[in-house]
Amino acid sequence: MTPIIFLIIAIVVGFVTAGLNIRFDRFFAIILLVALAKFTVPEAINIFLWIVFFGAGFVLFKNKDKLKGMPTENKKRFLTLIPLLALLGVWAGTALFVSVSDRILLITIGALAFLYGLRLVFLHFKPHEREFKNEKPIYQKICGFFGPIVSGFFIGFVGTTLKPLKIPFAVKLGKMNLGQVYLGNTVTAFYASLFAIILHSFYSAKAIITVKDVLLGAGLWLSIHIVYVLTDSIFPNRWRKVFQIVIGIILVVVAFKFL
Repeated sequence: MTPIIFLIIAIVVGFVTAGLNIRFDRFFAIILLVALAKFTVPEAINIFLWIVFFGAGFVLFKNKDKLKGMPTENKKRFLTLIPLLALLGVWAGTALFVSVSDRILLITIGALAFLYGLRLVFLHFKPHEREFKNEKPIYQKICGFFGPIVSGFFIGFVGTTLKPLKIPFAVKLGKMNLGQVYLGNTVTAFYASLFAIILHSFYSAKAIITVKDVLLGAGLWLSIHIVYVLTDSIFPNRWRKVFQIVIGIILVVVAFKFL
């Protein structure tokens, strides 16, 4: 990948995710790594795993006080049950990643781009939905058990946590607190991306993760984060909803090129 392509990906992904307030599952990076940098789909996924890993790790570091202040029961779940469930999902996803063709991976990414685009166009959080305090117990249990498995599976399979679809499900249907759901999903993404990196490195004959992938993933994450910080601070909040709809439409259009 040339320095110019690297810079374009960093600027585009950093700017778009600043407008959408996305801090770790920057799905747009996979699309550009395939379409612009001409990586194979497995190579793009393996590079993207590092972007998710560093992004989720940084968000957790920024929220370390919130994590420390959690009830003991939640801390135990974050240290035991969640990583175990995420590992099971990653293992299944990695097995599928290894066994299917690059074309199937590409179609899956296209289908997710289509669904993510529709979500950006039609689903928007209202102010009161960001402050829910009394979640529905059944949805809390569903998200707590199946959430790490689903995120782990899709990270192992195509690198993304399915966050754009999971969070609206939890908030709009389960009336769960947006901040808590996001933080929980970040913990899951951190574990899942780490497990996927390990399993892809030792279990996958399709595209073994190399030192070059590590350096490129780390460099892209840092560059994207810098652009994110610079553009997020000057992005008017009144533009965000319109921007979200525009990006959603673009994602839907791009999706058909992958399908």
